[in-house]
Amino acid sequence: MRHRRSWFVPALLVAAITAVGLAPAMAVAQEEDDGRLTVGRLRLDPCEDLDGAWCGNLQVPYDRADPAAGTIPINFEWYPAEQAPVGTIVAMEGGPGYPSTGSRDYYIELFGALQRTRNLLLVDNRGTGTSGLINCRPLQRWHLALGDEEYDRRLAACGDQLNTARALPGGGFVHGTDLYGTANAARDLADVLGALQTGPVDLYGDSYGSYFGQTFAARYPRLLRSLALDATWPVLGTDPFYISTIETARIAFDLTCRRSVACALAAPGSSMARIGALAERLRRAPVVGRTREPGSAPSTWRVDVGVLVALVNNAGSDTGVYRELDAAARAVLEHRDSAPLLRLAAKSLYTDDGGPVREWSAGQYSAVSCTDYPQAFDMRAPPAVRRAQYEAAAGTLPDDVFAPFTVEEWTTSPVAEFDDCVNWPSPVRSDPPITGRPPLVPPTLPVLVLSGGLDTLTTWTDGAIVAEQLGPSARWVKVENTIHVTALADPYGCASGLVRQFVRQPERLHSMDVSCASRIPEVRVVGDYPRRLSGATPATPRKGNQAGSAGLRLAAVGAAAVGDAIAQWWYLPGSRGHGLRGGWFTVEGDTSVRLDLHKVRFVADTVVDGRATWNTSTGNVAANVKVKGPGGITTTLRMRWDDLARHPRATLTGRTGSGARVSATLPAP
Repeated sequence: MRHRRSWFVPALLVAAITAVGLAPAMAVAQEEDDGRLTVGRLRLDPCEDLDGAWCGNLQVPYDRADPAAGTIPINFEWYPAEQAPVGTIVAMEGGPGYPSTGSRDYYIELFGALQRTRNLLLVDNRGTGTSGLINCRPLQRWHLALGDEEYDRRLAACGDQLNTARALPGGGFVHGTDLYGTANAARDLADVLGALQTGPVDLYGDSYGSYFGQTFAARYPRLLRSLALDATWPVLGTDPFYISTIETARIAFDLTCRRSVACALAAPGSSMARIGALAERLRRAPVVGRTREPGSAPSTWRVDVGVLVALVNNAGSDTGVYRELDAAARAVLEHRDSAPLLRLAAKSLYTDDGGPVREWSAGQYSAVSCTDYPQAFDMRAPPAVRRAQYEAAAGTLPDDVFAPFTVEEWTTSPVAEFDDCVNWPSPVRSDPPITGRPPLVPPTLPVLVLSGGLDTLTTWTDGAIVAEQLGPSARWVKVENTIHVTALADPYGCASGLVRQFVRQPERLHSMDVSCASRIPEVRVVGDYPRRLSGATPATPRKGNQAGSAGLRLAAVGAAAVGDAIAQWWYLPGSRGHGLRGGWFTVEGDTSVRLDLHKVRFVADTVVDGRATWNTSTGNVAANVKVKGPGGITTTLRMRWDDLARHPRATLTGRTGSGARVSATLPAP
């Protein structure tokens, strides 16, 4: 999530830059007769299955304090500018544990409009992707069902693996667990830039990539032309319990309901208070029942307070939690209806193992986290002492600090990581990411800091602190109604546009128009989850409507079924999804999505059949469905709405089974 001092001796060219502030010449690329590309002093090969990309690597010292430790390859992808380049963009992925090359499609989409005159460089940090990948197989294969004790055992084994992987010529092993921190990763990138002779670059980092970006900028400001940090939190001064997460969640849940028409009408008041009431209910008796994980067969799920804490945490990176949790809580509290809550838990909580290690390395995540992140205990102490220190630190927290949850509930939930490093090997050196004090960068380096207004992982309050620590050349922008990482896969074009505008003209940062950040459409929070048709709120009749309340309820349920299918699309591993209470739907397409609904039951006693089309670029949604309720009542509907508009309304037209005209509207589902 955020989910030593061995100063490296950089390449000669970089040393000159750092010492006297000289900018090296722009990287000159030359294609050779053997089909390779020379950039700076490195020769690159065409990347397999990647048009226009060149792959290379640079061997750098594994331990810059001990040459006997050998080297580690730092692999990268180079995308040359289409014309004579005026600069190079470097994009760094988050995690830790994710390789930057694994997100190439997102970065190419973000910076594609700039690649006519700018190179794009993607570098895999050491321990990820193809840069000396850390593969601790037992840790990679751990999943929630195995429990915390097994996680602790596998984490310790991973540390032992790293500390016995490289033998030293004179005996013993390299203490590898200290060597994957952000300071070393920054040194690696400095070496790569020096070898490629890029000149000062424009660095974009998202999530942990922004943590890396702060570190790199503090250490090598002269290697940067500009710095963009997306979804960031302070390298300096962060508390080990990340209390800003729950502080932001309290505000964010209330805001999302209040800003959404359907939720504000259905449930005025505090959304977090209702989540607190659900927590109290779950303390008395967890909710247990059958539901489906996306793309899976039905299974039994148990939602207790720990799972609820995990859902609240997940909201910062999963808009679906904001969209559904409030209404799901009310369904349990008011109607003893657990179906929405069980489904939300099943699709939002990741219970599998770490997946393919080349896509994300659990070992690298732990090596960085336990080296760089603040802990509530002394990493130099033995594990038993660390455990006692951790429990003492947790015991001093105010009782209501994580309200509406207790300290124990928050710190022992399935997603809690506060004591993960208790059994990690003790460090043998200190190598903090940043050794200086604010301001961290010179006033000549422009820095754009972007924060999602609903991000609870790297909160907007954290982003504001980062901008202050960096100094007067930084500008912080809060992008309202967005979650973790604002500029990648940006459907509104606001944050992504700001990044591109900044890279084009970083000198205009403080005069740049950022007003779009306050106009992002709200999360459309579900108003209600009616159990049966009789509990549905009727659509609002328009001029010419002839349908009665039953027909208007059928119209509302039909629209809800389509909106619900669209919302579930984001979670599907394949082409088939399921209705909340039965039926199924199939999907085709990516930008232009077609959804075919087959006996979908949003409420238990009504089925919806038909087809919807949804353009993810324009936001246009159009659907034709037939809705059949209890007693054989039916209506045939056409519906439209704009999925990307602010406060959009759906228009519904059609005929009931008796021939009455339906003309209605409601808040877009």
